[in-house]
Amino acid sequence: MRRPDVGPDDTDRTGLRVSTRPGAVLLSVPGGHHVEDLLRGPFFESLLAPPDAPRVTVVSPFVADTQLATELRKVGVEAESLPLPRGGAASRVVESILSERFLLESRLRAVRLQRDRARLLDQWPGRRAMIALKGVLSRLPVSRQRWFSLAQAVTDLSDCGRLLDRHRPDLVVTSTAGFLAAEVPLIYAARKQQIPVMGIDLGWDNLSSKYHTVRPVDHLAVWNESMRDEAVRYHQFTPDQVRVTGAVPFDTYFAGAEFPSRERLFASIGADPALPLVTLATAPELVYPTTSNVARFLAAAAVDGRFGSEVQLLVRVHSRDQLADYDGLQDGRRVFVEKPFQQLERGVGQPELDAFTPGAGGRGRLAATLAHSDVVVNFASTTTIEAALFDTPVVNIGFDSEVGLPLPLSIRRYYEYEHYQPVIETGAAQVAWSEAELIDVMGAYLRDPSLDRVGRQALVRRCCAFPEGGAGRRLAQWVRETLVRRCEQGGRS
Repeated sequence: MRRPDVGPDDTDRTGLRVSTRPGAVLLSVPGGHHVEDLLRGPFFESLLAPPDAPRVTVVSPFVADTQLATELRKVGVEAESLPLPRGGAASRVVESILSERFLLESRLRAVRLQRDRARLLDQWPGRRAMIALKGVLSRLPVSRQRWFSLAQAVTDLSDCGRLLDRHRPDLVVTSTAGFLAAEVPLIYAARKQQIPVMGIDLGWDNLSSKYHTVRPVDHLAVWNESMRDEAVRYHQFTPDQVRVTGAVPFDTYFAGAEFPSRERLFASIGADPALPLVTLATAPELVYPTTSNVARFLAAAAVDGRFGSEVQLLVRVHSRDQLADYDGLQDGRRVFVEKPFQQLERGVGQPELDAFTPGAGGRGRLAATLAHSDVVVNFASTTTIEAALFDTPVVNIGFDSEVGLPLPLSIRRYYEYEHYQPVIETGAAQVAWSEAELIDVMGAYLRDPSLDRVGRQALVRRCCAFPEGGAGRRLAQWVRETLVRRCEQGGRS
């Protein structure tokens, strides 16, 4: 930060060069939902707020999106495409060993189930040899930190190295701490150039339910104390490296911002606000391959009056789910289907999977949907917590279309995951283990929405560290504080 008594090339009494500028941040935004949560929310506004706002460069595959590019240009933020990762066979092998080593050290049920699921779904001819090799190498007396160093050494960092040379940031901030492969070369390149890296964990399950692991970043922002404990216990962070800033994606819900009324929301989908609404939040194929079967079952139940009263069904299609799977389901009277997302324009070679962001109304529309639904049905996702914020009853799907699936291929696996245990322990949501139970539980909630209210409140307390919200502002403050310390220690010029 600026100190009036020294010049650009002066040193303070410690002999360190003192920065005379607010500092420079390079912010990586690799996914569409990161655009909504970070660039279009309170975090970015607070990061750029005067006085002494840092110079910010955004790197993202979506700088090709005309609307986003215009938004960034208006606030004076430079933008550049995030280089595509160019991993070779060596880097893939080392990353695979790191994943297995993480499983061996953490002993997390969710991680084991994720690994076993991947093996069942992808039985390529070389799988058995790879498993044997990985099993031997992951048990060598070599620390994970040494494996990370080897991964960095065999990863092509040239594009990201040139990116850092052009922008010369004092701090690199990443949206996933390396959970998305697109950010891994950037993190390694920053480490190589001794630039501090801050990772933001925007999800509640990443630290304990993924077979792959976070990178060893210098700072990590998380939702709550439980996630902080996971970062220390499973990922070898020290407590002072991890800051509880709150759930950034939930800022819209806590902020008290206006969102559509029940009448306005129902009018937008063609529903009757006088009748109850059940919302099914679908899951992508990788999570639950036959989500459309559940949707069609619920649609038939709504039309046939099996809930004991006139009920409407809204099928809210997940951003990674296929809208075409629900063709012919909407009747405009009892059943409605929407996929309220827009696809961002992306650079050549960038994957489509993560290119979706909330459409018109952003998270405000989701907030309205959760608040005005009488029951929400989902597949053990974050939507459970979001609905609980609005005291809306939640039913989780616990059955498969195919009988006898092994646990790693069954939706039942999610109820074994460590991160989902707060839902189970608090009783915030009921798990329906059959179609008949689904109808019964939904009917009970429709008759008495106060059922399990205490559990929903307990879940919110456990998962959302700050009931007043403000996670984006808190995160931006930590970024700026970290940047100040970096610049006072010399930074980059």
